[in-house]
Amino acid sequence: MIAVTTAFVYVGADGKHNLDIGIDLSVWGWKASTAETAQNQAVLGSLKEGDRLILGHLGLGRISPEEAQGRTVSELVVTRLTGSPYQDTSTVWPDDDYPYRVPLEVLEIRENVTKDEIGAESIEALRRSASTQGSPRLPEGQGSELEAFLEQEVEKYKQELSDPGDPADSTNLELPPVLDLPAYVLARAEQKKLRKAKLKGRTQVHCDLCQLLLPARLVHTAHVKKRSKSSYQERIDLDNLMMACVLGCDSLFEHGYVYVAADGSIHPSAQAKTVPGLGTAVERVGKTCSAHTDASAGYFTWHRHNIANMDES
Repeated sequence: MIAVTTAFVYVGADGKHNLDIGIDLSVWGWKASTAETAQNQAVLGSLKEGDRLILGHLGLGRISPEEAQGRTVSELVVTRLTGSPYQDTSTVWPDDDYPYRVPLEVLEIRENVTKDEIGAESIEALRRSASTQGSPRLPEGQGSELEAFLEQEVEKYKQELSDPGDPADSTNLELPPVLDLPAYVLARAEQKKLRKAKLKGRTQVHCDLCQLLLPARLVHTAHVKKRSKSSYQERIDLDNLMMACVLGCDSLFEHGYVYVAADGSIHPSAQAKTVPGLGTAVERVGKTCSAHTDASAGYFTWHRHNIANMDES
């Protein structure tokens, strides 16, 4: 297993606009004067695709290590690098080039984070970044308390698998002895608020595809344009959301077996017609999508072209 490196960067009050741009365009960068120090070159040189870059905004600054441990970070942006560091001077941010860059995708955005959630080492790494003009910093220890606990559990699990035990029980090794292991869950931080905004207090809601009125727990709040392909602004745009029931509509749309045409009508895709048994499932979907509007049309167009693979040329 390839180890994942986690680097921390602090963004002060003056960097909020740049942070929003970086999130929206899936990139972060450093000035040459910051990146070209020996220590920062070593950190940047160690980063690779799949590593984590965590951006902390407000709450720390140039303060003592002891004071930092009692502070709250206003916003924590957890990202995954989608490639290796590179140099580019094309215009992204308005105030400087920031030529040393990393491509990334946002995994999670948290608010009001303390050391109890991310560990004392992570807070200290952000503090050291704040004291060095937002340079990338690695935790000095072995990670947060949660990471240490998870590492111990994984080691226990490895030992249980490697213990031969009774040869007659060898077939039991096909399944782990403990089925519920603790693990990190990268929650979709915006999901709860967006769902609340869409439901508006309703306990029953119509599916936008089949139009059935169902208990809210049976209807997902789904992104029209795939969330992983959406920018930060697109992810939080209510027009990029639809209500899709778990009785089949959510999966049929997500995997491109049905699509919404430019006039809002719903149709089976070409791939749905080649799979026996999907015909019955598709037939229960309605004729018109109630989530299709002028504001959401662009998102449905993206889904039509990229997920349902419909060629309208």
